[in-house]
Amino acid sequence: MSILTRAAYVAGGAVVAAGVSALGKKGVVHDTAVKAAAAGMRATDAVRRVTQSIADEASDVNAEATRQAKIDAAVRERLAAVEADIRAEVEAAVDGAGE
Repeated sequence: MSILTRAAYVAGGAVVAAGVSALGKKGVVHDTAVKAAAAGMRATDAVRRVTQSIADEASDVNAEATRQAKIDAAVRERLAAVEADIRAEVEAAVDGAGE
């Protein structure tokens, strides 16, 4: 890197530092930082609300699926018991009709 390039970087850095210092004295940097922090907090709150909403919906879906599985299992059990009785009645009727 040549001396002129280094000198240009040093001069540019000095100009930027002076500009930031001037803005800092006017409170622009502070105000901008406060606004950025507030925006970040609002974004965090929004993400938290959406995430909680998704978690709540997933919990509801899981609870409904568990409920439905219990109902289906109970219905299958009852149908199996009723089917055995019906099958016995039908077999008796068919066997009795052939006599």
